[in-house]
Amino acid sequence: MVQSHSYDVCIVGAGVAGSAMAAYLGKNGKKVVVIEKSLTEIDRILGELLQPGGVQMLRKMGLESTLENIDAQPVVGYGMFLDGQSFQIGYAAEKGLTGFGFRNGKFVQSLRAYMQNLPNVTVIEAPAQSLIEENGIVTGVNYTDSNDATQEIKAKVTIVSDGALSAFRKDYTLSEKKITGYFLGLVLEHCNLPYPNHGHVIMSGTSPVLLYPITSTGTRALIDFQGDQAPRMGEELKQHLLNKIGPIIPESAKPSYINAVNAGKYKVFPNHRLPATPILKKGLVLLGDSLNMRHPLTGGGMTAAFSDCYNLGNCLLEVKDWWNTKEIELASKKFYDTKTKQTGSINILADALYGVMTSQDLKEACYSYLMQGGLKASEPVSILSALSRDKEMLQRHFFSVAFHGAGNILRSKTRKGKLKGSYKMIADAVKIISPLLLAEKPSVGMKGLLKMGKLLFK
Repeated sequence: MVQSHSYDVCIVGAGVAGSAMAAYLGKNGKKVVVIEKSLTEIDRILGELLQPGGVQMLRKMGLESTLENIDAQPVVGYGMFLDGQSFQIGYAAEKGLTGFGFRNGKFVQSLRAYMQNLPNVTVIEAPAQSLIEENGIVTGVNYTDSNDATQEIKAKVTIVSDGALSAFRKDYTLSEKKITGYFLGLVLEHCNLPYPNHGHVIMSGTSPVLLYPITSTGTRALIDFQGDQAPRMGEELKQHLLNKIGPIIPESAKPSYINAVNAGKYKVFPNHRLPATPILKKGLVLLGDSLNMRHPLTGGGMTAAFSDCYNLGNCLLEVKDWWNTKEIELASKKFYDTKTKQTGSINILADALYGVMTSQDLKEACYSYLMQGGLKASEPVSILSALSRDKEMLQRHFFSVAFHGAGNILRSKTRKGKLKGSYKMIADAVKIISPLLLAEKPSVGMKGLLKMGKLLFK
């Protein structure tokens, strides 16, 4: 050990969450060090859509300027597509906020530039080796410098935010991440979207497809592949994209889509689910994808990350005596205890909506329910946008969709086995949402209802 430095906070990882956390604490007077293995601009297919609720969190942290000068595109609502039909839903105009689409790497570099310009934030480009523990308390991080020498960073609080592939998560959480499928990403150049400045959810076919603007000339296409095996690159995949996915792409976007498929410049990334079940450890806090992940279908990941940064930052900024380990421990526990109030609805909706997309009946019910407009559209979209974090509202609309669909089946003149079909739809809805609600600290009353539902709809 050749050198030791001491800080208020040490952050492992300078991605979206780590950089924002460093910036928020640094601009509020804390001495922060960030250890990041590579500061090179990254090329990712996820983390490119920030919902209005995420913009709201950036604004609260004073970091909204990081969206400037990266060619970010405003996103003002969603277009929904199913079997040749479509309609549009806008975000709540009275909030005065839009979402934004952008290249993830450009945005991360903007966040990094902001934190690096703060005088009391130090950024070290090096791989973190291990956490330092003394008498059961995490007191810092060991890392390897450019000369292959081990350096020691001491801090009163260590925040691990090293992403979906976290090297430190396994020892400090009770849950294991689960792969819920894969997204294949393409960039469509000069794409003519049916609803400009909107996200597009294409529900036709067996898996959802997303389209949304990420630059002034580029549109991101994300194509879902179910299962725990990534799609294999090659001619077979290309033909699948052209012949199976191509027909459900909106007509105006097809030329750009076909050009992108033929160019072959696409990437695949696994989608994960990881409930937040941290093991309390003095001196340590997990943040971002190191702690909690949900399906990226709703674009809620960065909003959840910024919500956690704002929450954790405020908990730590309330600490009066930074030499008092008990006070810091209570601040960390408060963050974990209050996390679900901010991010529970984001997590539940993401995985619940993906479950809906894999059921033909529920998918059709969701589409026709939202198409009715009024509160049946505006309230669900307020949750999707994270301008509302109301879990009870989410539960109410989710089951309303199921009962709406069950009613449609019963009223159908051509459907066979109407009673069985309607029962199965409600049972599928219960099976989808029950584990998601249980993972987000439901009330005693809700636990009772979930148990009753499990008995009624086996």
